Amino acid sequence: MSEIAQPSLPPSTGDTLTCPWCGKSDGNTSGLCDGCGRTILHEVPPWAQVERDRRFFTRSRMIMGGVLLLALLFMTWLNYPFLPDFKILLFNRPTTELSSTSMAGHWSMDGGDIAQHKVIESPTTQPIGQVRWAAALGENSRSGPVVSDGRVYLGGHFKVSALDTETGETLWEQPTTGPVQSSLAAAGGFLFMGLQDHWLMALDPATGETLWKFKARDIITSAPAVHQGIVYFSSWDANVYALDAATGESIWTYETTGAVGVQSSIENGVLAVGDRNGRMHLLNARTGQNRLVFRTPKSSNTAAVMANGLVYFPAGGRLYAINANEKEIPGQYQFKRVWAQFWLWQIPGIPRPPGQQGGRWRYSPDGADSSIVAGPAVTPTLLYVGDLKGGLYAINAVNSDDVWQFQAEGGIYASPIVAGDRVYIGTQLGHVYALDGDTGQLRWHLVLGSPINQPLAFANGRLYVRTSDGVLHALE
Repeated sequence: MSEIAQPSLPPSTGDTLTCPWCGKSDGNTSGLCDGCGRTILHEVPPWAQVERDRRFFTRSRMIMGGVLLLALLFMTWLNYPFLPDFKILLFNRPTTELSSTSMAGHWSMDGGDIAQHKVIESPTTQPIGQVRWAAALGENSRSGPVVSDGRVYLGGHFKVSALDTETGETLWEQPTTGPVQSSLAAAGGFLFMGLQDHWLMALDPATGETLWKFKARDIITSAPAVHQGIVYFSSWDANVYALDAATGESIWTYETTGAVGVQSSIENGVLAVGDRNGRMHLLNARTGQNRLVFRTPKSSNTAAVMANGLVYFPAGGRLYAINANEKEIPGQYQFKRVWAQFWLWQIPGIPRPPGQQGGRWRYSPDGADSSIVAGPAVTPTLLYVGDLKGGLYAINAVNSDDVWQFQAEGGIYASPIVAGDRVYIGTQLGHVYALDGDTGQLRWHLVLGSPINQPLAFANGRLYVRTSDGVLHALE
């Protein structure tokens, strides 16, 4: 069996070759050594050698590099708004993990949790429709009750109060430098509230003493929300603010297109907040970077609800549902507007443009003249929403199909609350209703005698209702 000599090409003199294996020199030009029979590799003649191109910038490489650079620039253009802001992630970090989402037996923020579901899945008991106590709180305020650690917290006209949940007795009361026209939020050892004189305050929930404060550039009517150590609130200066909940230090600020008077909602790292120009903004909750702006003809005056991968919010009397995970490429909306204009001009070959990015459906029981202003309560299967004509509608939470309808006395301005198999609503004629969540059948009905426009609260089997005459009612 022959072997090929691999060490090196053998030295040669004319036609004489030297075998690298046995060292014998002969004139054999067949390629086989006469001494050992192994194959001898002949030296390649100079005319047959191909010089290797050692240049780095060859034409083919430059073309390939240009193609890759264009692809990289295009992908960067598509995704740069969604790349994380590492400066904020690394240097603007919250110092705690505080959250205002309600634990069992609490209603520690407006809407019950950070996503605004307004749902208590398994209440220990249900109210039977009687008043346990009622407390007169003076001049009325838009601040709804929140319940935490045996106390009910409410803002008022130049004051904030804490009441005992069992008796309604005032535990403490502190004056404020401005009216409180939104609900408070309790998180750990902090109580947060916004004032109409531009201040966001962090208080000691046991005493009402100020722990820190932060000043915006306009009035604050949005309820604060706390998530993963960050307190979020908005102002009529068109900004959404994110602060360290423990210190009040700024994490980020996002500028919208108009005044913002509603609470932020957060789910799966996405923050949703609407402004008074009819824009619903979806942001990265940690960094404040914009993901999508959804446009509606009229403003939304209540917080959005995030559930089932959707964002639900009323605007212009209708209820909208948009994709919570949608992203808008820069310039995409403007491109679609031009496309739509060409289509309206009936230019040949121009197809109908697609709908607005992220849009899923709109719900309107009475068509364009609907009067839905309250945010819905949303479960994984059903959505409950009321209107100013007194209608409460239960619809499929995914596709908006009607399930049942109930007609109340008085318009529904405050959002419903779902507790187990019950749905609770209050109306502008002072009526409180408890309905079966599956069928809409009336369970009980109570008249409190004064309009109910403030948010409701549910904790430890009691329903807390603030009426427009300044009285807080605890129903059991």
